[in-house]
Amino acid sequence: MLAEHFAAVLWVTGAVTMLPALQFLAPRRVLAQMYRIELTDEAGLLFARHWGLLAACFGALLLAAAQRPELRPAIVAAALVEKAGLLVAWGLDRQRPFARGLRLAVGFDAVCVALYAAWLAAA
Repeated sequence: MLAEHFAAVLWVTGAVTMLPALQFLAPRRVLAQMYRIELTDEAGLLFARHWGLLAACFGALLLAAAQRPELRPAIVAAALVEKAGLLVAWGLDRQRPFARGLRLAVGFDAVCVALYAAWLAAA
């Protein structure tokens, strides 16, 4: 059943994964509003901006994979690793105050990891 609807899964998860593009454009505002993180350190803002761009690129790749089935295995595997990496990083710091604001992103990425892993296992 997942295989039949996997293009739709990629459209939805790709679109949501592109949302951090906003963080590239306005890192302070997005970090504060989406994640409840107040970041004023200039180096931290640079890395936050860069992460927003990278996440948006993964979202765009997922959208491309929705249209081109031959690209799916490589792109889905790469996105799974990136999203699993966020889960691990969050897990290591989940008790710290800033981690609370990341729960929604972590929950979304956990669902993506499960879906992508199930699809890759069946492919």
